[in-house]
Amino acid sequence: MAGLIENLFKISFKILGFKIDISDFVGTIRRLCNWNTITGTSIWSIASGIHSVIVPIGLSLLTLFFLIDLTKKVMEFERLSWERVVFTCIRFLIFKMLIENSFELLTSIMTITNDILTKVTATISSSASVPDLAKQMGDLVRNAGGFIDRGFMGVIILILYIPFMGTLIGVLVQVFLRIGKLILCFSFSPIPIAIGTWEDGQNVAKRFIMSAISLGIEASMIVVATAIYSLALSSLTDASSISTMIGIMFLNGFLMAMISITGNLSDKWTGG
Repeated sequence: MAGLIENLFKISFKILGFKIDISDFVGTIRRLCNWNTITGTSIWSIASGIHSVIVPIGLSLLTLFFLIDLTKKVMEFERLSWERVVFTCIRFLIFKMLIENSFELLTSIMTITNDILTKVTATISSSASVPDLAKQMGDLVRNAGGFIDRGFMGVIILILYIPFMGTLIGVLVQVFLRIGKLILCFSFSPIPIAIGTWEDGQNVAKRFIMSAISLGIEASMIVVATAIYSLALSSLTDASSISTMIGIMFLNGFLMAMISITGNLSDKWTGG
């Protein structure tokens, strides 16, 4: 029975270039958060491909907003000065450079935040072991007691299998959602940056850059959440097999709740 339970949790597959291993659930989440892992997949080519198409659109918007801003200043002739015109032209050139190099700009931001992630992961890995979920569930059956108790524990796990896996899939979906946000952020980055050249829309570019930083920091926060989850799993003691199973399900729900708030927290802390 224990072998059957272990096999049920030894789920492993690849999707969009990412390896999903339910047995190594914490390790899977950490890999999905790593910037190098994301850029090494085939799906990332979507971001670079769309970005190359959006850059000319961003430059067109930049020119449009520049002309609108310049026309507005000319119409206010009593306040018109060569300093204001020169400043507008300089800002146009700066934002033109930012649009043309927006992919490299965001890549630099992600590289910096990924360095933070690497250091956080190294610190966590040295202080907490990553649990093997399949073995842990198998041990619940092995340690249940006699043959009848082991059979009863196996039936309980089978009954709770669907909600258990549903929680884990919910966590994976939230982590994949961050990857989707990154792809959209890189793909359409020229547009919010172009709006920044307009005097009335200058905060749009700033908020966009801060939101990109927020996505980078969110990865480190997710990894910290998995560290708390791992530590909680390893400290789950003085409980019967059924109580341990319920405790693991509780911790799965706790992990999903923690990851769901990481995006909001990183947005608040960065002002994105």
